Amino acid sequence: MVKSYPLDKFPETVLRPNVVANHDEHLKFLLNDIKQYENVCGYRDQVLFDWLLRVFENLGISTVNAQYLDSLAVTKTKMAMFVILVDDTVDNIKKRDLSLCEKLLKIPFEEANNKEYGHKDSQSAYLDFARDLWLEIADEIKSYPYYAEYRDAFEFDVRQFLNSMRYSEFVNKHNNAANLIENDAYVHHGMMVIIQLDMDLMCSEKFDSKEFGALRELAYLSQKLARIGNLISTYPREIIESDMSSEALIKFRKEYGEDFKFKLNKLFNREKRYPEFEEKMIREWENKYTIIKELATGIKSIDGNKFIQSLEFFQKAYQTKINDW
Repeated sequence: MVKSYPLDKFPETVLRPNVVANHDEHLKFLLNDIKQYENVCGYRDQVLFDWLLRVFENLGISTVNAQYLDSLAVTKTKMAMFVILVDDTVDNIKKRDLSLCEKLLKIPFEEANNKEYGHKDSQSAYLDFARDLWLEIADEIKSYPYYAEYRDAFEFDVRQFLNSMRYSEFVNKHNNAANLIENDAYVHHGMMVIIQLDMDLMCSEKFDSKEFGALRELAYLSQKLARIGNLISTYPREIIESDMSSEALIKFRKEYGEDFKFKLNKLFNREKRYPEFEEKMIREWENKYTIIKELATGIKSIDGNKFIQSLEFFQKAYQTKINDW
């Protein structure tokens, strides 16, 4: 069995109780992939995937047909696992393998079916698992009733995710190229909020397509909001790992100089965190949240209040998360 995330460390609010009630059944559909992940990589604790599943069981726009909520929770978790497989080859200086990263980035549109049976090395096994995982995701998404209508959007947004990984690859190879403006433009696509929206819309029968642009605007800003929540949670690890795609690392270098790591003992508190940086990020989160609340009320096809509740739930899930993974 997969290690369970402790529920006393998870938000008490349950947004979709009927979906959450099926958690153990959902986990069964992920067991093989989690085992495969541990065999070929295993860098992240398996409890991460239980946490992700619990998050996705609670999320989704209000127009999603109830019969697809279980599938969406599992498939979004698999999508997150694919993101992690790519991310781990770029961000961690000890695990970094840019040649493997480049091969992974070709899977969704070029090499999903090019398996290398009879694994010659660990890289081949890693690639084959990533290919299998992507095919599982693609096959499930193609079964959704409105896949054809939103396929172009999904493929466009997957390309934005791939480009965000290429940006991470670029700045981790050329450290001096990292800057806050480009970081803000590219990195948030790794949070895949807009991709999740595309998947939700593929399962929504009462959404007014005339509001598609307005909903994408809402999702785009929400994706940036999610990135801030993720950053507040993970920046200590990202600094230790010398991840130049981290906004925190760029800011620390800019403010305290190239040798800032030697100053961390003075900057960080006993919990290895930097309250001043976190306070700035929280203010930025609150400013974006205010804009999103106004936008959400203007979209008639979805329940704006439930959308805001899902953002608040997501932020609480990050705040209570007990591990950086």
